[in-house]
Amino acid sequence: MTSTAAARNRETYDRIWRELSPFIRYNPGARHRRRLLFHMVAPLKKRTVLDVGCGNGELLRLLRARWPEIEVATGADLSEAVVEQNRRAQPGIDFRVLDVEHEALPITAELVTCTEVLEHLDDRARAFRHLAAMVAPGGALAVTCPTGTVYATERHFGHTTHPDVRELSTLGAQAGLSLVRAHNWGFPTYRLTKWLANVRPELALRTFAVERYGAAQVLISHAFTWANYLNLPSSPLGCQLFALFEKPAETPP
Repeated sequence: MTSTAAARNRETYDRIWRELSPFIRYNPGARHRRRLLFHMVAPLKKRTVLDVGCGNGELLRLLRARWPEIEVATGADLSEAVVEQNRRAQPGIDFRVLDVEHEALPITAELVTCTEVLEHLDDRARAFRHLAAMVAPGGALAVTCPTGTVYATERHFGHTTHPDVRELSTLGAQAGLSLVRAHNWGFPTYRLTKWLANVRPELALRTFAVERYGAAQVLISHAFTWANYLNLPSSPLGCQLFALFEKPAETPP
């Protein structure tokens, strides 16, 4: 049976991917997440890549552009609508519907990414086991998620609670993965950006959670993106987690 969280998230994601392409493209948090994630996965094997919670497929598109050695790219998302949209727009990528809280795809990849998904889930432990099952032996799982305060704008997008590093480490260990790297980015500028957006969350959503951006919205987004280069590489006061897990290689009999 589909969980309450899955039903809620499917409705949220259908709306987000349909309406918020400019927000996803220009949002300073999303742009820096991609930058920092690319830095984290750069030295890893990635001939096969799976992005769980792929949304509009932007991350996979950028990964393939950056690393031509990617031979097979797969995107999985809870939203059937966005999967169908992606199949039409990016025929070179295999897009599939997946509720990661309830199942895993019958495939494995050298690199599995899961960005900004865990904060939406009710059963993270079960989801992590499914993520681990899709990591090839000797492969890696790269995770990003917010941490700390759940703001009003984030509740609007379906966030439940935000994990911390200890929770991620425990989830990984329970699923047979080793946490090899973690950092907490976003202090001081990104934390301040999120706080400012939530002084008047309704206004922020009306201004930036829209289908089309004008010149002013693009300019403001660019300004905050540049300001967020001022963040420390890692700080306990950060609000954005990056975690890299490894799966043991199979040992010969």
